[in-house]
Formats: sequence, structure tokens, C-alpha cells
Amino acid sequence: MVLGKPFNLVFICLLCTYIESCFGLNLVDNGYRDLVIAIKPSIEHNEMLLEKIQTMITDASLYLQRATKNKVYFSDVKILLPSSWPGNNSILRPTTQSYEKASVIIAEENPKYGDTPYTLQYGGCGEKGRYIHLTPDFILNDSLLPVYGKKGPLFVHEWAHLRWGVFNEYNEQMPFYKSSNGRIEATRCTKGITGSYKDCSSGSCSNCKINERTGLYDKSCNFYPDKVQTGSSSIMYNQGLENVVEFCDEKTHNTEAPNMQNQMCNYRSTWEVIKESEDFKNANSTHNGSVQPTFTLVQSKGRVLCLVLDISGSMGRENRINRLRQAAEIFLLQVVEPGSQVGIVTFNSGANIKTQLRTVDNDNVRKDLVKLLPTSAGGGTNICSGVRDGFKVLRGDDAATNGDEIILLTDGEDGGISSCFKEVEESGTKIHTIALGPSAAKDLEELSRRTDGLQLAATDKVDSNGLIDAFTGLVSENGDLSQQAIQLESLGRSIDKGGWFSGIVSMDKTIGNNTYFVVTWEDIQPDVILRSPRGKIYTQADFQTENATHTARLQIPGTAEVGNWVYSVMNSGRKQKVTMTVTSRAVDENVAPVTVNPRVSWKDPKSPTVIYVEVSQGFLPVLNAKVIIIAELPSGVPDEHELFDNGLGADTRKNDGVYSRYFLNVTGRGRYSFKVRVEGIEGPSKLTSKDGRNAIYTPGLTIDGVVHPNPPRPTVSEENLVAQIGNFSRVKSGGAISNPVDIPVVNFPPSKITDLEARVLEDKIELEWTAPGADLDQGTASYYEMRMSNKLLLPHSFSGAERVNLTKLNPQPFGSKEMFIIVPESTKLENRTTLYFAILAYDEKNQPSEMSNVAMFTSVEPLPIIDNHTTRAILITVIVLLLVCLVVGLLIVCYKLKGKQEDEERLQ
Repeated sequence: MVLGKPFNLVFICLLCTYIESCFGLNLVDNGYRDLVIAIKPSIEHNEMLLEKIQTMITDASLYLQRATKNKVYFSDVKILLPSSWPGNNSILRPTTQSYEKASVIIAEENPKYGDTPYTLQYGGCGEKGRYIHLTPDFILNDSLLPVYGKKGPLFVHEWAHLRWGVFNEYNEQMPFYKSSNGRIEATRCTKGITGSYKDCSSGSCSNCKINERTGLYDKSCNFYPDKVQTGSSSIMYNQGLENVVEFCDEKTHNTEAPNMQNQMCNYRSTWEVIKESEDFKNANSTHNGSVQPTFTLVQSKGRVLCLVLDISGSMGRENRINRLRQAAEIFLLQVVEPGSQVGIVTFNSGANIKTQLRTVDNDNVRKDLVKLLPTSAGGGTNICSGVRDGFKVLRGDDAATNGDEIILLTDGEDGGISSCFKEVEESGTKIHTIALGPSAAKDLEELSRRTDGLQLAATDKVDSNGLIDAFTGLVSENGDLSQQAIQLESLGRSIDKGGWFSGIVSMDKTIGNNTYFVVTWEDIQPDVILRSPRGKIYTQADFQTENATHTARLQIPGTAEVGNWVYSVMNSGRKQKVTMTVTSRAVDENVAPVTVNPRVSWKDPKSPTVIYVEVSQGFLPVLNAKVIIIAELPSGVPDEHELFDNGLGADTRKNDGVYSRYFLNVTGRGRYSFKVRVEGIEGPSKLTSKDGRNAIYTPGLTIDGVVHPNPPRPTVSEENLVAQIGNFSRVKSGGAISNPVDIPVVNFPPSKITDLEARVLEDKIELEWTAPGADLDQGTASYYEMRMSNKLLLPHSFSGAERVNLTKLNPQPFGSKEMFIIVPESTKLENRTTLYFAILAYDEKNQPSEMSNVAMFTSVEPLPIIDNHTTRAILITVIVLLLVCLVVGLLIVCYKLKGKQEDEERLQ
């Protein structure tokens, strides 16, 4: 897509809420301000933990300044404490900080990594990550220093992942490779890092053995770096080594190493990628002053929010006012967490406070709030008037608005919305915006952007259920999943008279409390039948009906049964649109439910939009799920795509629970809203093992030529990495983006091939890979270009290598398996022959993809083939030899016995 400059800034601002906090963490005068480190509510109070965090960040700030050549440091840090921790007068109220959007979280260990720090990073090169995960034990326990090094440098290593989108320069799956000079090297950057190659698996260290099949060192071999290094890089290989204080740059980068940095960043060094980031484009030349961070303790409180709802004349169109009541009713009765404080304001040309804050501590309060929802519409639209009265309501609990929330819904245009931008910024209130219909104020999202709120949208296409999805997605961001409502179903249909609308909701064992089935309709109440997994039938008579809002609701008593719930809705009246929404909550506060977190990523006008959906149970990723993204275009037409976790196209890591896809249909002006449907397939959904996302575990050091091994890394049982989840259903709003101009469609090149493999079949070579698309991961490429060499292939050497003839191979659609067999003409496959292959894909305009991963194989001379005749001859020979040995042995025994007998006779 080709975008103009005016669109550039607007689009960045509209999308950044889903990628990072545009208004939160930022760089001011070379210092990072509002870095949020959030402690999970389940972590017990520990004052020493706070002291250690501050020491770590202080050390990291000094290390960061040196590593970035005096460019940046940590200036202002907020540590977000759980509401359950004891407070005091020195602890402040948060503003827009939350656990869910923190840059760093302190939480219990991820079973995949234990106490090893890691960064949740699922974007491409240069894309920001989600968060850094540290455990209390890692921060408090200094016994881990020998394997990870000092905590300040390690934090900078993870910060580079999070902020600048660079990758590790080691590779646990491929720790060794053969360099262009034929030597076996450890996968590292730079090659100047010295050390010993030793096998210490038996308790004593010996020289490493070479595996005959791979030509590399055996798996029991490790590279033990020298404790004292003469070089100063690289932080992304091992920041724990003495003297390592810099990133690899274009002069020191090891382009041959088979690591994620080379694979993801097209063989560019980490420093080259970092220098291209927005941080370094906007930073001053250098900073030589103090790098001491300022620390502020802020503490979460209970949720305090105000619904600010538009009742202007346009809300009377398209049944909007009633749809608002339906969606807000679901939010108040089923979604908002117990103990929250809720107020309601309506506005048109002016504003009206319907109720001050009410504490949601029982069902009667929820029902009372529902009664105050608007029933009629009229007048103009003054959004700032509604927001200001919302602030008045929020001050009702403690005379302040810091850390509170406003849910703002409007469908109308308002040219004066900018008049309250400054008040909004200074309020410390997070504003979530819901744009209803095609004419909502074009600057509406600026309110959520300035306060780190969510941006949501819904069209007037009722059967998409978009408005209800927007409200059900507005859960607390305090990190306590046990209190959050989870949406299991959201589906709508336009049904003819006498027609049926049916579906299945899979209830897994992680949820089941406070389960609601809700049906909405336009005209005449339909008939509803619901069957539980054990066969219990619920009918329309079991549902509570609200005729005023055209809503019927069934709350399942106790904990809902695990299994498939089947619903059927029959329309007995004229053609109308009917929706089904199902929500539930966690069944056990100590067992994390399966959750879905969608993200939208966009870099610049020449880059495509990428949709990421993280499916997880706690910190563990869930595999083998079917993930569908439903984009509702400005026209109201849905656009569905399946997302994949296969390491192809937009998906950077296979089997990590993050499902990804490029989205290339943002072209026309208007708002685009997204919804995600996730279904667990039959049988258990398995979880991935280690994927190289964690910090390096140093196996030991070489000191004065002697290897000093560290204790081996704690093993993780494979059973701990498998969740017996069974079938499950989830639906989640993915937010919205707003496109203010029409954008011409641009042709993107095919996506990079990342799974090229080469295998030997006697005197032939079988090559296999997965087909890319013509435009990234969509469509079909036009043709391939493959090259081979007996030296490692790199982008600059690709065109000079021998070309493999693929003219007879017609590319298949994206995701298809491609296979091709060749017989090398210029290279004889002798024992220990090493060959390298790489491939490009081209589209119809001859645009090439990036060079693929490099596939390498080493041929091994097979053992001589022995036929049946030879085998029989060998067996007969062996048997004869054994018989001869037996006869000779018997003769010797007899001879000795005879001699012994003669000796006895002589003695007599």
C-alpha cells in the first residue's frame, strides 16, 4: 500500500495502542521515561524485591549508556505494586499504568524457562516485543550470577529484544557450524570471542568428538568462553562475559553464524538494526550527564469506571440505542468485575449524570445500573461535555481521577472534541473509545491514544455482533485472570421465518463459573434450545427475558459442565437478525484459564499490517488451535482469514502459541474492526518446548586454560509443557484501526522461505520447503530461483553461486509443500561433502523475496552393501572357526589331563 505523508502520522497514532503505549513509555532527552515494571497480584509482598529491582535498573542504566555509545539510558521508572500489598503515604496512585501493558512483569516462573529471563517477542526484525518476564527468584537469588552474569547487563540484553526488535546471536538448537574456512565454530557473535570446545558430560572434561553424520561436534560438546575476553562484543550473544559491553556492528558481525539475528534481520548486525529504530532517529547526539533513574512506587486499586454514552439524535437510527442497551447490559451484568465501582453519564448537546459511583458487590446493584441505561435519543453531540461529567463522577470515590477509566461510546460527528485534549491528558484517566457506525467523530481515537486506552468500533451490521464484542472485551487490566469474564461465543445470523441458527460452544475445564448464554433479536423473540454435554435440555422458559431490550439470558447454575454445549435458535417470526453471546469465568483462581490476546502491528506506509493472536494458558502457549481473524470492513462486509503458528510468512516462530497473518485489505477510508475466533481441536492441545527466546545459560568458563563448568541447566519435564485442555472455544475483540484516506494497493513481494531442507537420497538430493505467496503469504508465487554452493551462501554471494534448474517446477499456493529432486552435475557426492542451498521466490512483477534460510547437508559414505549369498558365506566361515576353536580347546584339555595322569603314575 502506498500512503501519503499526512496519512503516515495519523495511521501511526491510531495503530500504536495495539503495539505499544504511544503515550506511555517514551524517550525524552535521551532518557526512557515511564518505564513500567509491574508485579503480578499473585506475588507475595517483599520489600527486598523492590530494592533489588531498583539496583538492577540502576546498573542497567549505566550499562545501557555505554552499550549505546552514550545515546540512551533509563530516566524515569514506575514500579506498579499489587493492590493487596500494604500501602503508605509515599506510594502514589497510578495514572494509565497497568499490569497488562507493562514493559516488564515480575511474575511466577514460566514452566518453559524456569527462572531464566526472557522477552515475549513475536514480531519481525525491528518490531517491539510484548514484555520482559522476570521471576522474583531471579531478582532475589544471587546464586544465578555465574550462569547469567550481572543482572544489569542481562536486563539490557532483554531490553534490546523488547525495544529494538533484535534477536539472540547464539542458537541452542544449532550450537556449532562449519565456517567458510572449514573450521568448526561455536554459533556466536563475534567470532573473536575465545574459549574452549570440551565435552564435560562425564564429570571430567575431554576434547570434543566430531559426529560422522553432521561433520560437527557431538551434542555433548559445549563451548566454554574464556572468562577474560579481549573483544567488547556482543551483548546479544553473552552479556555475562567480562569486557563485553557493546553490540555487534557491521565491522564485527558474524554473518556466517546460524542464529536468529541473521535469519530474522537478513544478516544485519544488531547495532545496524538498533541505529535504524525510532529511538535513535529522535535521540540527541549523546548524553554525558547523570544516568541515575528516578523510581516511583505506584499501587493499583480496585477498578473505578464510568460509562459515558451518546444519546444524540443519530443514536435513534439503525436501532442503535437499543443495541447500546443490549451490549451495555451484558457488560454490567456479566463482564465488570465484582468490587468495581461504576457510574453512568449520558450526553448529547449537554451531559447528564445518571448515577454516581456504585460499588458492584451484588447482583441487585448490577440490575439497578442496567435500569439507568438510556432508552431514547435526541439532540446534538458534545463529546467533551460527556467526558467532563465523567470526570466528575470518577472523583466521587477519592476526589481524583488518576487510574480510573471511561468507556466512551458515540456515533456522531463533533468538531469540538480537541477542546478537551489537554484535560484528558492531565486527568490520568484511561479512556476506551467505541465508534458506532460510519460517522463517529474522526478524532475520537485521539482520546484513547492520549490515555493508552483501547480503540474499538462497530458497524450497523447487527449480525456481526460487533457492539457486544466491544463491550465484552473491556475487562480489567490488573493481571488477575480469575476475575475476568471470558467470551466463548459471539455469533449472529439473519434468519428467515422458520429458519434455524445453531452452534457449539466447547466448555473446557479451566472455565465454567458465572456462565451466561445470551440471545438478542430485532423483532419477535425466537425459540431457544440448549443441550448440555450430559444431555440436560434448557428451553426458552429457562431464560430470563427482557422484552424492552429484546434480550433473553440464561445463567448456568454452579459450574458449567465440561464439554460441548449445543444451542439452536428458531425464528418463528419474520426475517430478523439474531445473535448468541456466551461468557464465563475461571473455575479455579489457582488455575489460569485459556486466554486470547490479539495484536495489530504496522511499521510505516510501505509495510503491511500484521495480525498476531497469542493463545495461552498462563504463560504457556497453546498449540494446534484453529484461529480465525474476522475483519469488519467499513462497508460492513466481513473479511475472514485463518492465522497460522507454522513459522512461515508473518509467523516468526513455529509452535510458540502465537498465530500470525498479514492483512493487506486496509485500502478504503473508514474504520476496520477485528474479531478473533479460536477453537481447540479434538484431543489435547500441546505446548511448545524451549524455542531460543530465553537468555543464554552459560555452561561454564575457561580460566587460564582450565574449564570450570557450571551446574547443568535444570531440566523441565515434558509433562509440564503439555496442557490437557481438550476442546475449547474463545472469541475476543481485536480492536479497530481508522483509515482516513483511500490508499492505492501496492504489490508486496513473496514472503521469505524459512524452512528449506536438503536430504540425500543415494546420488540425489531432495529439497523441500513451504510455498510462499505472491504478496507475502497470500496468493501464489510466479517462480523460484535456487542456488547451491560448497561454501556458505549469504545474500551478497547468492547470485554468484551455481543455479539449480527449477524451470519444471510450478509454484503452488501459500502453505503448500514443495519438493524437488536434483542430481548435482558439478559436485560429486563423496564422503563428507558439504553443500549449501538457498532459494528466492518471485511474484508476477519479478519482485524477489528475501533469501531463504540456508539448508546444509554433509554426505556420509554408506557402509558396503552385503547380499544374502555373502551373508551366508560369512556365517558358515564363523561357524567353522568356532568349531575349530572348540576342537582345539578340547584337545588341549585332553592333553593336560593325560599329562596329569602320567605324573600321578610316576609318583606312585
